[in-house]
Amino acid sequence: MKAIRKIKYFLFWAFKIVYQSCYRVLSLIVPVNENKILMVVSRSEKLEGNLKFIHDELITQRPDAKIHLISSANKMNLKLFKELFAIAGTKYLILDDFFLPVYLIKPAKTLKVIQLWHAAGAFKKFGYSTVDKTFGPDKGYLKIVPVHSNYTHVYVSSPNVVPHYAEAFNMPAENIYPLGIPRMDMFTSQKHRWETIEKMRRQYSDVVLGKVVILFAPTYRAANKQKESEVDFIKILTDLATDLEPDKILVYKPHPYLMNESLEQLKNYDNILVAKDYTVNEWMLIADAFITDYSSAIFEFALLKKPLAHFVPDLVEYEKGRGLYYPIEKISDGEIIHEYSRLAVWINSRTKNESWDTNRMLSFNFSNVSSATKQITKHFLS
Repeated sequence: MKAIRKIKYFLFWAFKIVYQSCYRVLSLIVPVNENKILMVVSRSEKLEGNLKFIHDELITQRPDAKIHLISSANKMNLKLFKELFAIAGTKYLILDDFFLPVYLIKPAKTLKVIQLWHAAGAFKKFGYSTVDKTFGPDKGYLKIVPVHSNYTHVYVSSPNVVPHYAEAFNMPAENIYPLGIPRMDMFTSQKHRWETIEKMRRQYSDVVLGKVVILFAPTYRAANKQKESEVDFIKILTDLATDLEPDKILVYKPHPYLMNESLEQLKNYDNILVAKDYTVNEWMLIADAFITDYSSAIFEFALLKKPLAHFVPDLVEYEKGRGLYYPIEKISDGEIIHEYSRLAVWINSRTKNESWDTNRMLSFNFSNVSSATKQITKHFLS
């Protein structure tokens, strides 16, 4: 086993040396284009969320910008070399997730690497914070591929979470800026908010009209040796389908990385809608209540002052396998539910137009919820 691991690490190291060399050559050949902006789309097939808001703001603040979009499988193979040609000559590289190429190279000093991490607040641990956990990266791998390295600008939702991002990205806190999260503008802009609500209501009027809409969006669960815990959400959903009251509709928003095959059996239930269109933030706008486990999306839903809950039957196991930055009760005003029976009761207790006190979690997790997109864009362009 050790011999196989050594061979694997040697191949990683060899790939990295070749990859770095190719980048250095390209950097010498391709001049820096001050107007070239490269955005990495990794969580969907189109621009959405933080990237979409920054993209649109860039068009306003930098009309002469040449914005290029790429996606990446984040695997060490020949396809990864094509991304080097996109990075070469780029002035601004904008991410919202893991991006392997930038961890394999020594970026040109002229390149700004901007991380708009897709999660608000600091909830479940990630990156270097999970090194000693089941979910965490292998220490031998990190010596060759220092993941989350080379970021020049990281934007987060609050000063309270800066130390955790510094730990997770293994970077200086002074390069982490608590200016907010771009997609928060979706909640604070009345125009954008109501346009989205009307569009979704028209499209799904036959499903949600007259119903209490419960949005259920669990976080990503790793597989194989990095698995944090054992929870079968599909089984939970099918059980709920038989226990929901007639006026309830359950909208299930699967994580972007979840395989579609596991969702097929949910098509048989009229009171479950698998939400493949729109983002989880857009679904929040028409939801009457929100349920997750450890997803930081709950912080964003708190802006709407509606009922929210954490369904965490595996809390002890999850904390061992991955870990949380804080106890849930410290950073969330949501109901904490451990048993299925209580989950069903909580859902069936919901009504339309309920309000929920989320002031405590908002003050902890957000320092700025207005005009974040403009401030962030202006900051990294300066």
